[in-house]
Amino acid sequence: MSLFFGIDAGGTKLAVAVVEAQNGRIIDAHEIPTNRQRGGAAVLSDCVELAGAAAQKHQIAAIGIGVPELVSLDGEIQSAASWDWRDGNWKAAFGATAPVYVDSDVRAAALAEARFGAGRGMSSFLYVTIGTGVSHSFVIDGLPWRGARGNAIVSGAPLIEMEASGPALARRAGKLRAQDVLASETDRSLVAAAELALGLEIARLVNALDPETVVIGGGLGLATGFSEGIIESMRPQIYAAVTRDLQVLPAALGVDAGVIGAALVAEIGLAAASKH
Repeated sequence: MSLFFGIDAGGTKLAVAVVEAQNGRIIDAHEIPTNRQRGGAAVLSDCVELAGAAAQKHQIAAIGIGVPELVSLDGEIQSAASWDWRDGNWKAAFGATAPVYVDSDVRAAALAEARFGAGRGMSSFLYVTIGTGVSHSFVIDGLPWRGARGNAIVSGAPLIEMEASGPALARRAGKLRAQDVLASETDRSLVAAAELALGLEIARLVNALDPETVVIGGGLGLATGFSEGIIESMRPQIYAAVTRDLQVLPAALGVDAGVIGAALVAEIGLAAASKH
């Protein structure tokens, strides 16, 4: 049974796990906090250390990393929204452990939901993640659509995460965490504005892509009440009456979608490399 090491390198935490790719089962998982201020070198060091520790206990075939960045079709990191790995040096850092592959974290999570979660068996679905950032992936026949350059994950113009992500909510309310904003009755107007903005953006995507369903994940996207407000704001803005009542599901894998998806990125990358 092939084991892969998945790294979900988020803006606020690193979630890592050894995953059985055949069934998505997590058999060894860890989580540590991180943040943008620590810099790319510190985050990379944590990733390498965690992967090395896992490789001492398990026979890992490859490592997959989901990053909150743009990733090109040939696996190069193209942006530095959270930290800067654009020089490609991160690849060599894992050389002594196992082959390593990378993709945008939202595509990794969407892939996991397609194979094992809420999108399983669907011809198409729109996956939206709402947390430290906000992004999306359109999945067709089980595979995330990458776009012509790998950039088909950007939500909004201007970016919706600038006004409706976790950090944006916390900043506007003057609180440390978005969860505190959601729980505050005095901040209800800020939450309602974020729900409306997100609902409108998802409606635009639904109007353009006509997915079979919508799957919402991410730490904030899975928050009860907040997700319901988003969906309520979305439905009236969907143009086609037959689409307006489309099914909207929470990510079945929850917050584990990212790390399971990162392991699947490794599985797919290794299989592609073996053909060359």
